[in-house]
Amino acid sequence: MKRILIVAALLAAPARAHETTGQHGGAVVDAGPYHMELVAKDTAVNVYVTDGASKEVDAKEFNGTAILLIDGKPQRIALSPAGGNRLTGTSSTAISKAPKGAVQILIPDGTTVQGKF
Repeated sequence: MKRILIVAALLAAPARAHETTGQHGGAVVDAGPYHMELVAKDTAVNVYVTDGASKEVDAKEFNGTAILLIDGKPQRIALSPAGGNRLTGTSSTAISKAPKGAVQILIPDGTTVQGKF
């Protein structure tokens, strides 16, 4: 029994290890070779992109979509570059500070990366 609990704890640890709070106060998750930080306030959605070493990635040629659960329904929010490592978009309704959903980003080489929140 003790062995089962230890194995269960070890298997659960990696899932939480990459979900942290970023420098802008949002949740940070892995997305391929990048990290994404999702910050929502009122109707604004901001996604900050960093590399594996937490250094800012220039997102001027990135674009994407946030698919967030708002009031129990999925809402697609187009994301566009907003300077530095930030992509931004606007929802038609207010978003909770800790939204659930996914963010997909298309990077310049044509690859898509995804982060789940």
